[in-house]
Amino acid sequence: MIIKTLISIFFFIFIRNIFPQQSDLEAHKRDAALNYSETHVLYSENVQDSFYVYIKLPKYYNAEANKSYPVIYLLDGDITFPMAWSVVRYLQYGKYVPEVVIVGIGYGGLLYSSAINKRERDYSISVIEGIIESGEADKFLNFIKKELMPYLKSQYRMDPGNITLSGHSLGGLFTLYTLFSEPNLFSNYIASSPYTSFDMEELLRLEEKNESKIANANCRLFISFGETEDKEKYVKPIKKIVNQLKQRGPDYINLKFRIFEEGVHFSTPAEAMAYGLLHAFK
Repeated sequence: MIIKTLISIFFFIFIRNIFPQQSDLEAHKRDAALNYSETHVLYSENVQDSFYVYIKLPKYYNAEANKSYPVIYLLDGDITFPMAWSVVRYLQYGKYVPEVVIVGIGYGGLLYSSAINKRERDYSISVIEGIIESGEADKFLNFIKKELMPYLKSQYRMDPGNITLSGHSLGGLFTLYTLFSEPNLFSNYIASSPYTSFDMEELLRLEEKNESKIANANCRLFISFGETEDKEKYVKPIKKIVNQLKQRGPDYINLKFRIFEEGVHFSTPAEAMAYGLLHAFK
């Protein structure tokens, strides 16, 4: 009887270990989703709206109490935050990127499928034809500079001398807008396939206006597009910006320009992030 009971117990444990119970599976799901990451909801007085801010900390952040870390800020954080997490891990395996804090700025779409992003409002400089709620990049930049950065500085150990901003398409436009408006705000800028159709003249005007500030900022810019992207929307405008920057001379800005072979608009974000980070931490 005792032997039968022991066999039954052993069999139960064996089966349980091979086939985890539903509660265990749910716990593992939560662990995987929240591993070393946190979510904050911040209300912005400048934008008059709330943002979801996703934070990914280094594995040993809590054990290294006196260490500060480089920071990577991501636009379109609802989709780029998990992508950046994976890209950074791969680059860290090769020791191309150090331990960093990743900050994704989003609208809640990473948590709620019903969330509505307002990137046209926040990333565009001027009003986009047919979109009333657009052209408020200045307010969003003030949110980052005057509200988000001070808040995160008070909560986390971040290296103020090594901060990267990364954006794709309209996010790439905002990245260039930030570089040309506030070149000292970030150390590195990654502009993936920036969509500049409505704001080209304003971008070029800003760059000319702040030429001396940009030259003295000692920052890096990675800018790219895919080989098969729309020529009028992306290829020609981006080349025009790159040529204007190159004309300033080799010491003007640490510039890396790349065209991704056979790249389409939605295949390039991960490539641009990877090569942009290589340039940022070279």
